[in-house]
Amino acid sequence: MADENSSLPTAAYAAPHPLAKPGFGKRGAPDQHPRRATDFDHFPRREASIAAYLDRLPEGADVSVKTLAKVLPDYGQCALRTALRRLSDAGHLRRFTETFIGSGGSPQWVTRTYFSRTARDDSWWAALPAGNVPQAEPDEHQPADPAPSARTTPPTRFSRASAGPNPA
Repeated sequence: MADENSSLPTAAYAAPHPLAKPGFGKRGAPDQHPRRATDFDHFPRREASIAAYLDRLPEGADVSVKTLAKVLPDYGQCALRTALRRLSDAGHLRRFTETFIGSGGSPQWVTRTYFSRTARDDSWWAALPAGNVPQAEPDEHQPADPAPSARTTPPTRFSRASAGPNPA
């Protein structure tokens, strides 16, 4: 027998994910919730699978569509672009294009990719490149009890069917 462990998944034999050039690649967003098995359950299976894969990648991993398509052969470039756009729309992924001074002293454009298993809103992501990261959000699985003055009662809804007979 050529391979005694032929029942192992092919991912066990796969090479590690390639890293991007220094300064490029995946960056983790600060103040994320701890990793849970249910972090991406709100997505369809393809997006959840890709999000879980991105979440496990180390800092500096190459997360370009072409590299992801090579590493994740079940998905093509178009499917990956769509999935990354949906992750971005949901607040888990952002790409920022910035300029920096390269090794030759000339300015260069660079795209930085940030990933967060905790969904963030647009204002949080807008503050990140400037270094004005808002404070950590409370965990949605353990909501904080609002102050008594901040509590509101939901409006009561009545339908005409439950109003009883028409008095007129």
